[in-house]
Amino acid sequence: MTIRENNKGLSLILYLFSFFLLLEWIYPLKEVANTGNTSLFIIFIILSFILYVFNAPFFPVFVLKIIFISFSLHHIFFDKPIFGIEWVSILLTDIMKNIGLLFAGNWSQLTNEFRTMLFFILLWLIMYLLRYWVIVRRNVFLFFVMTIVYITVLDTFTPYNSKFAIVRTVFFGFVLLGMLFFQRFVERENVRSTQKLMTKWMVPLSVMIIGSIFIALIAPKASPIWPDPVPYLKSYAGADKNGNKEGIGSSVKKVGYRVDDSKLGGPFEGDDTVVFRVVAESRQYWRMETKDLYTGKGWKASKPDATSTYRMQDDIPISLNKGLVPSSKDEKENRKKSKSASITLEQRSPNLVHTYGFTNILYNKPSGIDPEKEDAFSVNDATEKITAIQNNDPLYIRDYMVIYQLQRYSIKKMSQITGKNAQFDPRYIQLPEKFPKRVKDLAEELTKDKTNWYDKTKAIEGYLQSGKYKYDKKNVGIPKENQDYVDQFLFETLRGYCDNFSTSMVTMLRSIGIPSRWVKGYSSGEYQGAEGVSQNIYKVTNNNAHSWVEVFFPNVGWVPFEPTMGFVNNSVFNNDLTTKSQAASTTPKEEEDTKKPQKEQDADNETTSSDGFSFTNLWEKTTKFFHDHWLFIVSIIFVVTLISGLVYLKRSKWLPYILIWKYRARNDTETFSKAYLSLLKQLERFGLRKETGQTLREYARNVDNYFGTETMYQLTEQYERNIYRGENIKIDWEQTRELWENLIKKTTG
Repeated sequence: MTIRENNKGLSLILYLFSFFLLLEWIYPLKEVANTGNTSLFIIFIILSFILYVFNAPFFPVFVLKIIFISFSLHHIFFDKPIFGIEWVSILLTDIMKNIGLLFAGNWSQLTNEFRTMLFFILLWLIMYLLRYWVIVRRNVFLFFVMTIVYITVLDTFTPYNSKFAIVRTVFFGFVLLGMLFFQRFVERENVRSTQKLMTKWMVPLSVMIIGSIFIALIAPKASPIWPDPVPYLKSYAGADKNGNKEGIGSSVKKVGYRVDDSKLGGPFEGDDTVVFRVVAESRQYWRMETKDLYTGKGWKASKPDATSTYRMQDDIPISLNKGLVPSSKDEKENRKKSKSASITLEQRSPNLVHTYGFTNILYNKPSGIDPEKEDAFSVNDATEKITAIQNNDPLYIRDYMVIYQLQRYSIKKMSQITGKNAQFDPRYIQLPEKFPKRVKDLAEELTKDKTNWYDKTKAIEGYLQSGKYKYDKKNVGIPKENQDYVDQFLFETLRGYCDNFSTSMVTMLRSIGIPSRWVKGYSSGEYQGAEGVSQNIYKVTNNNAHSWVEVFFPNVGWVPFEPTMGFVNNSVFNNDLTTKSQAASTTPKEEEDTKKPQKEQDADNETTSSDGFSFTNLWEKTTKFFHDHWLFIVSIIFVVTLISGLVYLKRSKWLPYILIWKYRARNDTETFSKAYLSLLKQLERFGLRKETGQTLREYARNVDNYFGTETMYQLTEQYERNIYRGENIKIDWEQTRELWENLIKKTTG
């Protein structure tokens, strides 16, 4: 192995151990910073190391990293198509806004998108410094010490357990320090670096490091001499006994349906665990329960024990939308056309999801359940939560069918409700005694020009959907002891998720006398494909857990509204304020799309060529596949790139055989000249580079001295005669070819 190849191989190993050392900065992020998608940071580090190994030019590296960072930000924060311009515009606007906040010193208001971008830039700078320390300075002691300090501080002041992180850091750090010391020694003493010499150095070093770590792990440890300073520091900083400052929770909830909603707020982690699968005609919001008692911190049920029971074998409609009274023949006919949705629960629970217009549930009694026992539904009259029971015990049903009737809400009827002589349950306008006045003032300001309940409701819904409030799952505050949950969101943090938006809308409506309630369940889920002619399959995960608003309109019933930024109400509103023909043209597109099967929605947006091929459909399938399998695709690209890089680094081993095959069958006048030039390039790849100002004959002597032959000098003489004297050596190629092949084969050893 030549010095050049040995240096390349050693540099690759140095980068590999540097990568393992840098990973110790990434591993704690999930526990410490509530950061998901750490795999993207790891892929970014791998990409940077690969580019450094190949010594790629600055500009392509810069462009490639910018593209990767942009792709990562889109994957984490945006649901819009990656090849669209809309999300790019939103991102650029967000960056400009955050730069202003950064220079103004308002660091606490920086968005998660901008923070993530800054972290990528930080990794970029660390990678540059690490490359400088490893390749130029040949010393990473400072980075090694910084890593040790970083891990020990996290272990002391956070829940992160660094026991094995310290072991890994010590191992990789000392191996890296030892290899760099060997590199400095070789360069300083001008010793020829060979694989044998490196092995003699690294084997004892590795044995010593592993042995030291093993002894340290099994040896008895002395108790701490000094008391733990952490409790003192936390108490000095004003934290509670759990280490949480007032109003800030260090523990992060995991997203999903939960029973207790009495204390809302705080960040949560994503969870893509599948809860249930749906086969239905169209997208639906899936209800679990409602809450009517707002406490200032969250929601409770005012009558948790009031229940009604319906026997499963009885074909009796279950009414959950009391007050929904048909007033026309068309509406009566619509209610006769029942639809069904097949539900398959993936998690064991007696609680059943349902949708709007729900009338009944059908299911086949599974094996293992006593057929003699009576099955029933327990419906809570206050929360409308449906539970399957058998002899008053929970009954766990996996597959069932929800029977429902498509609900169409009349805008005309809702617009007729002004509040005069309206009858409703007073618990739906309940608010705490110390409800903040400025919340009510805001609601009154938003609705001062509106005369009916529907217009007032839409005004508040539109205000929350306007973009003033940021949808955020991570940087979400928890109200302090004397602080109202809604007041904090509307006037202080201005960022939150569905619970913040929906609770704010309900309380604002109640403050101006409009009965409303808080609903929780799941959004429609992810489209998985079609089944049959008109049925579609949806996958609903914990990430789809959602809350929204229902408003009570006399003679219409409970009507859903969606105040959360980025979500669309799937309900159908009949714009019957005008003639039927005008109503058809003014029906919002998203409402019509709700009625259509997914296949019909896709067909509406297709651009089809004359031969029937849909370019738009192909493009959508391609982008969807890339979105769903991005990690697999990136992994394949990484593996292919790594293999390609290794093949490229080892090209001096296999390229000579291709050159031999290429020139063996040729015998024209230019064959020898081209073969000789190829030999020069191969010798350079091998590590025998021609110095500047060195003649070919001097270089040939150096090559022959290295290999112990006179072949290169003979080939060089013939090359010079051919170039400078113009001699035709076509006849001599058969004789010189064997010399050329023997010499170029020596470079593969």
